[in-house]
This record gives sequence, C-alpha cells and structure tokens, in this order.
Amino acid sequence: MTIQPSPEEEEAAASVDDMEIHRQDGLLAPKVAALSKSLARASQVQARMQFGFSQVEWQVVTLLATTQPASIRKLAYIAMVDAAQISRAIGVLTRQGLIERGVSERDSRQAELRLSPRGMEVAVTLRRLARQRNDRLLSGYSPERIAGLFEMLDVLIARAMREETDSGDGTGTGREE
Repeated sequence: MTIQPSPEEEEAAASVDDMEIHRQDGLLAPKVAALSKSLARASQVQARMQFGFSQVEWQVVTLLATTQPASIRKLAYIAMVDAAQISRAIGVLTRQGLIERGVSERDSRQAELRLSPRGMEVAVTLRRLARQRNDRLLSGYSPERIAGLFEMLDVLIARAMREETDSGDGTGTGREE
C-alpha cells in the first residue's frame, strides 16, 4: 500500500529539495541535525525576544524544567556546554529570581539547582511556545503519520544510543554480538 502525500507534504518536500543542505546522500544524521538546529534556533530567538535569555540561559531553564534538581555538572553534560558557561548562566538566572540554589544531600560541596516558582512559570511559557511551534511544523499531517513519525524517531534514538554505547566496546560494529 502506497501512502500519497497531502498537498502540504508535497509543498514541504519540494522546498526541502531546493535546499542544498539536505542533499547528504541519504545520511540521516545531517537531516536530523539540520532539523534540530533550526528548531533550537527558533526557540532561542523566541526566548531571547520574550525573556532576554542567552542560548545557555534558555537551555538551563528548559533542562531544569524536566530534570530538577540538577547540578551544574549534570546540566553541562546534558546541554553539551562547558560547566563555566552553565555556571555563568545560573548566576544570571539566580539574580533574576528564576533559579534557587540548594545543597545536595549526597555531597554538601555540590549545589542542587531548581527553578523557582517564577522560573517554572517561564519554563511553562517556553514549553507552550514550543508546542505551538511543533503544531505549526506538523500541520497538514494526519495524526497517524505524526504518531508514526514519533514512533520511528523513538526507535532511531534507541538504536543511535546503542550505536554510541556499542562503538565504545572496541568492536566498532555498533551491533550486539
């Protein structure tokens, strides 16, 4: 059974074909990276315009919304950003009253970071804006196609994570033996 694309899907595909960045010989990583970077840039621009956030400040707020409490080291690892940059962003966000610092129960030398109630309001607003952007991006696709896309992405993410782990075992095959 062949699924025919909707007129919106055909239009989106045609505009993608016009972009040289997407001509990567069938490689998945450049396409996913281009999508991810475009969405992240759009989010960052909106966070800068609405809240005056830098890229790292935006990352800290959005990460803490889903992973609090967290340490600077954990945030740096997840965001793939230098801990010093995270620390500076936390200083700014703390002065703005968006982050609260506590002391880790496991290691009293380590700060435990949480969003303040005001910080959580900002995070909720950023999430709402992200959902609106998501809805615009996926408009014109059926719920079944969207569900299929997310299902496929979940499988690909799991496989990629396995590749990452398996590649470190010395075999370089990315396959379980």
